[in-house]
Amino acid sequence: MLPDLTPSRRPHGAQRMLSSTTLTVEALVAFFAALVSHQLNPADRLPVWSLSLVTALLLVACAGMLRKRGWPYVLGAVLQIPMILLGIWVPAMWIVGILFAALYVFGVLKGHTLDAQKDAVDARYWAAHPEDAPSASTGD
Repeated sequence: MLPDLTPSRRPHGAQRMLSSTTLTVEALVAFFAALVSHQLNPADRLPVWSLSLVTALLLVACAGMLRKRGWPYVLGAVLQIPMILLGIWVPAMWIVGILFAALYVFGVLKGHTLDAQKDAVDARYWAAHPEDAPSASTGD
């Protein structure tokens, strides 16, 4: 059974921060992998550049979509596959891609846990101090 990946309502949650940071750094790594492959495999430049740039753009777009919905987290997990497949042209990417995939999964799961714990602490505080609780009209 898949864990609940619904993002926290907090504007700058740990899940979003960890996941978007990983995806953004991965986009840079995908671009650098294309540069490495450009020299290692001159015959395969078009497929490598295509895969790398499309993956990098999707990773950055996915990082930007992590704000309000749960499905971009699944998209981020799917985008780990082309990162690993860059190992076909740049052998080091087998290891780097797997490490980034593990880092992404850790960030999603641990970030969700941290946000849930922080939400529970906030709820207890607001129950004890209702005058400090954010109101729906102010958007806090």
